[in-house]
Amino acid sequence: MVYRKRSCDKDLYEKEDQQDPLRELTRAIRRLAAAESGQPALFPDEDGSAIELVRDFDQRAAVVRESYEDQLSAPQVESLTLLEQKLSTMARDGAEFDADIWTDEALRTSEHWADVRQLAAAVLDAFQQ
Repeated sequence: MVYRKRSCDKDLYEKEDQQDPLRELTRAIRRLAAAESGQPALFPDEDGSAIELVRDFDQRAAVVRESYEDQLSAPQVESLTLLEQKLSTMARDGAEFDADIWTDEALRTSEHWADVRQLAAAVLDAFQQ
């Protein structure tokens, strides 16, 4: 007898394969918190450029805000908002920062990226409570 999956089986498997948005956001925040801080890479197979770190975080945060924001505590929303605001300020082309802020060197040495790491750590703390 040959077993053939029904279409509903496929839907079930696809749902199981989907990532948990909150877990994925936490992962992106951990990457920001550890970005070029001298800690061993948490995810060595992933691109760790500043732009990729921010893009990944932005995408994950947007999904969580769209679908789960009503489930977040006030401290979680506040800390997440502070991190988003810092990154948004840094991303404004030339308004406050030049393009050098997105280099690997800046990721390691810039006080702005040190602020991002601190804010990301604060978000992680809020999400662990």
